[in-house]
Amino acid sequence: MDSKLRGHVICLDYDPRWKSEFKRVQTYLSSLLQDQIIGVEHVGSTSVAGCAAKPILDIDLVIDSESDFHAVKKTLEQAGYIHRGDQGIEGREVFKRLFEDEFMAYHLYVCTKVSKELLRHLSLKMYLADHPEVVIAYSNLKKELARSYPYSIQDYIDGKDAFIKKMLADLDEQGYLIQNYRNSSVNRVGKD
Repeated sequence: MDSKLRGHVICLDYDPRWKSEFKRVQTYLSSLLQDQIIGVEHVGSTSVAGCAAKPILDIDLVIDSESDFHAVKKTLEQAGYIHRGDQGIEGREVFKRLFEDEFMAYHLYVCTKVSKELLRHLSLKMYLADHPEVVIAYSNLKKELARSYPYSIQDYIDGKDAFIKKMLADLDEQGYLIQNYRNSSVNRVGKD
């Protein structure tokens, strides 16, 4: 198991190195999976400039269709990942590293290009990039929750729930909800 994911809950101010660290992991995953995926997306708070976050990257591997999942799962398992199912979130398959590497901690998900969870991740990233006042409020909330619940990730997550639901309602109302996946990488990965 990735020991970098163990320990207490911390929330740090935005670090521009998160973007370059994602690029390193993206390069590794792209070379590992080659034409089995259509994108590697940096999502979550570490992907939003100025947003405080737990120093753990959230990464969505995007596949064209569910029929591609078995091959991706097999490749990831051969590389030392274990499939943990959807963990209660439809449209997002969770993979955990069973090995140590030189990358910072990251959560890895596999989603089809039509997954509502993938589209929600990307929509929220775009919404936050355009709303710096929301980024500040969200960052402050997360830092306070990390101080209040340093050893309870569930309380930290639960404490963000109402704020996230409000952001999702706002982004839907303001037309930020992405309907179709487009690879956001400058260097496209795999097939179109």
